[in-house]
Amino acid sequence: MKKLMRSLSVDLRKSFFGYGFLLCVLVVFLLCFASVIYTDGQTGKEYTTIEIIADRSQLPNVVFSGMSILHISVNPYLTLFLPVLSSIPFVTLFCAERTGGNLRFVIMRTGKAVYCLSKFLSALISGALTVCSGFILYSVVILIVFGKDGSISELMKIYAGIAVYGAVSVLPAFFLSSFIKNKYMICCFPFIFMHFYYTAIAKLQDYFNAHDNWEAVMKISFLYTSEIKEIFFSKNVSAVIFYCALTVLTLVGFYLIMNRRVDYGQ
Repeated sequence: MKKLMRSLSVDLRKSFFGYGFLLCVLVVFLLCFASVIYTDGQTGKEYTTIEIIADRSQLPNVVFSGMSILHISVNPYLTLFLPVLSSIPFVTLFCAERTGGNLRFVIMRTGKAVYCLSKFLSALISGALTVCSGFILYSVVILIVFGKDGSISELMKIYAGIAVYGAVSVLPAFFLSSFIKNKYMICCFPFIFMHFYYTAIAKLQDYFNAHDNWEAVMKISFLYTSEIKEIFFSKNVSAVIFYCALTVLTLVGFYLIMNRRVDYGQ
């Protein structure tokens, strides 16, 4: 346990004090302002957070709630780029360690199991804090502009959901890092994968829609990772089981690939 905590603290310290962490927090913060928070039922025009803040007079009859805006502040751009933004702090450090030839020496000091578990936890924590930090900065602006109308516990649940969202988003890059050393490829592949993933879910929902199976459409909605941020409000058991299983499988896959019968320094 001491080896694990020591290794984890070193990894996290390196991740959080790098320029990549600050840059990703800033990008998450900015992308949140592109969230669509209101759609005009008559014209179909969509209004983003930044548009409303810049000119609230364009919707004089609409009352905006700061807490309700935070609940829906996940736009498609943020969802698409989140696997990249959440993974950069971890991937940059891990790839530098592998290509620098230090991997075998670290494993000799900690052991293979501790090493893999430390990397797994550091990836989840760094991904969670990267996304959550950017969202917290965004929420401060929202609550100042639109006012705070909810409880502290509700706000904490939103933050916790965002943190889980960030942790889950880093899983594809974490798995890829077990057999790919190029950090650019590791960050780009999840971006491409998520595009096809969301397209496949949309097609599946369209199929059920065509057969008027609305119950199935609602049941599979948890497959959209953006739904994770509301997990502490919806309490969807299927979502919890699915993402827990996905997390465990990712760790097992990473461990098996990293510990295959080859030179561990490679």
